[in-house]
Amino acid sequence: MALKRRARLILTSIDPKQGETILEVGCGDGYYLHMLSNIDSSLKLFGTDYDKRGLAAAKGNLAGKNVKLSFGDLMKKLPFKSNTFDKIIMSEVAEHLPGDIKGLKEVYRILKKGGILCLTVPNHNYPIFWDPVNWVLEHIFGTHVKSGFWAGLWNMHIRLYTPDQIASVVKKAGFKIQDIQTPTFWTIPFGHNITHLGARILHSGKMPKIYADSINKFKSPTQKPLLTKVYFWIVNLVDKLNDIWIPHQDWGVGVFIKAIK
Repeated sequence: MALKRRARLILTSIDPKQGETILEVGCGDGYYLHMLSNIDSSLKLFGTDYDKRGLAAAKGNLAGKNVKLSFGDLMKKLPFKSNTFDKIIMSEVAEHLPGDIKGLKEVYRILKKGGILCLTVPNHNYPIFWDPVNWVLEHIFGTHVKSGFWAGLWNMHIRLYTPDQIASVVKKAGFKIQDIQTPTFWTIPFGHNITHLGARILHSGKMPKIYADSINKFKSPTQKPLLTKVYFWIVNLVDKLNDIWIPHQDWGVGVFIKAIK
C-alpha cells in the first residue's frame, strides 16, 4: 500500500488546476499521468523517460489519452524549453541518476518560477519488515544485495536517501522545500519483495487474467478473486497503523518532498 499512499500524497500536493502544463520526469509505465488524465481532461500532460521500454509501456497504458511522451536524459538536456511547466512529478527517479544534483538542476530549468516539484525517493531508514534481507546485511555486515530479486529495495538503485540527504540535494539544485514526509512505515513482512514478485509475474503474461486484472493498477475490476480480496484486506489492515503511529518521523519506506522554484 506504499504506492497508494505515495500516489495520494503526490496528487494532493500537485493540486492540478484547469489547463495547467504538467510533466512527469521518469514516467515509467505512465501511472501518474494516467491518474492525472482522469482528474481533468483540460490538463496539458507530458511524460519523459530514459528507459525506452518504460516509454513503450506508457504508450500502451495511455492509449487514447491526450498525453505527449518523449525520450529524455536528465544527465544531458531534456527536450523542453526553460520555464515550460507549471508542475513536475519526479517519483522514484533520483536514486537511479549518476548525478542527482545535476538531474534536479535540469528539472529546475524547465519548471516555471513559482512552479511545484513533487519528488519521492526510497528511504535509507526503511523498516526491517519492508526488505528484511538487505536490512540485516546492511546493519550487521555493512553491505547489500546489488542486483536480482533479492536486491529488493536496492535493485537498480545507485543510492538510497535519508530525508536529510534528499532535502540537501533538492536545495542544492535551487529549490525551496515546502513539505517533507515519510508517509509509510508499517507494511506486511517482505512487502517490497512480494510487490516485486507480483510485478514480475504480471509482466510475464503468465498470470491468469482474472488475477492479473485484479492487481493491475491501471484497471478497476468490479469483482476480484477471493485470494486477492484476502490479500488486500490484510495489507489494508496493516496499512491502517500508518494513520495511528509511526515510531520516528525519519523512518519509512520512502521520502516525499514538495518543493518550489
